[in-house]
Order: sequence, then structure tokens, then C-alpha cells
Amino acid sequence: MGKIFIYVPSINIYVAKQKTHLGKNWFDCHKEFQKNKKKMLTVPEFIEFLKYLKSQPNNQEYQKIYREITEVRGPWRVELLDASFKVKNEKLYINYYHSFNERGYLIPKSSKILNKNTLMHDDSEGISLEDWLENPTKQGFPRKKIKPGEMYYRYPKDDNNSIVRFEASRWGVGLECDNSPHLKDLRIGARACKEKLK
Repeated sequence: MGKIFIYVPSINIYVAKQKTHLGKNWFDCHKEFQKNKKKMLTVPEFIEFLKYLKSQPNNQEYQKIYREITEVRGPWRVELLDASFKVKNEKLYINYYHSFNERGYLIPKSSKILNKNTLMHDDSEGISLEDWLENPTKQGFPRKKIKPGEMYYRYPKDDNNSIVRFEASRWGVGLECDNSPHLKDLRIGARACKEKLK
């Protein structure tokens, strides 16, 4: 398994070294992963994956993967993450651990009110990537008092049609929480993961 996956001890899961399902939308990626008994990374899992890669400075392969995800350069690269937002009883919820049920609907196994400490405005001037990785909310989002930096941020929207993705390009690197789950592009993909067998 080590040839195509990286084991992340802090979360006890294996994470794929490469994105797959390029050109498929968020729903299709979930469907393909479920067929193969894998899943998409949640935001906190993605953070732990990045932190683990970064913590291995002598591993050239891991450093290359970290740069591929976070470096400001072309081409445009996008990682879909397992998080969506829905309004219930006038409160914004984050949904994750999605899977398709027998009727073909994508259903979250967990749905919680969005943490009140979440930064809830767009920050195109920039937030700190390092501060986000080291001090996110429990749900994996930047805090209201995050340090300034070079990473842009689009906050979770209450339109009942937004998912999360992380992207990098020659224009910058950012966390976007306001994207359509239906969007397709050959540069957009997702990274499979699976739990370590006990």
C-alpha cells in the first residue's frame, strides 16, 4: 500500500499520493470512491495530511507532494474535500462523511452547526497558511483571529449548494468554501483515503 498511499499516524488513515477522478464533479468522485471502498478527505483530514507531509523535511517525495498542493505556480490545481453546507432552522451546518444510500442520494453521516469561531467573511487580502494548518477550528476552518498571510479564503455560504475545495495556481493558493458541487474540469480532482485496518 505504501507505493500509492501515505500513512498519516495522527488520523490513522492512508492518503493517496495522487489525485484521481480528474474531470468528474464532487458527486461523481464520492460515487467512484465508494465503489472502491475509499472516501474523500474531510477538511481536518486534509490539514493533518499537509502537516504530516511538511513534518518530513528529509523525505523528498513528501516535500514534492506538499509543494504540488500548496505552491503558488501554474498550472491551476484543485483538491475537492468532503464538506458541504446546509441551512437548517436558520443555522448553517457543515456536513461531511458523505456516502450514497440505497436510493442513490448522497447523505452525510455527520452534520453539525458550523463552529462559531469560524472566519465568516472573504479574505482576499490574505490569511496565513501556517496559522490555518496549526490552529484551525475543530471542523478545519480558519478562525476569526487568524494571522494575515498570502492565502486567500472564501467563507462558507448559506446557499445550500456549496462545497469546499483547496486550490493553487500562479495567482495564489486558497481555501474556497463556496463552490458548486456540479463543477467539472480536468484540473479538478480528489484524493482517496482509507482507514488503517486494526
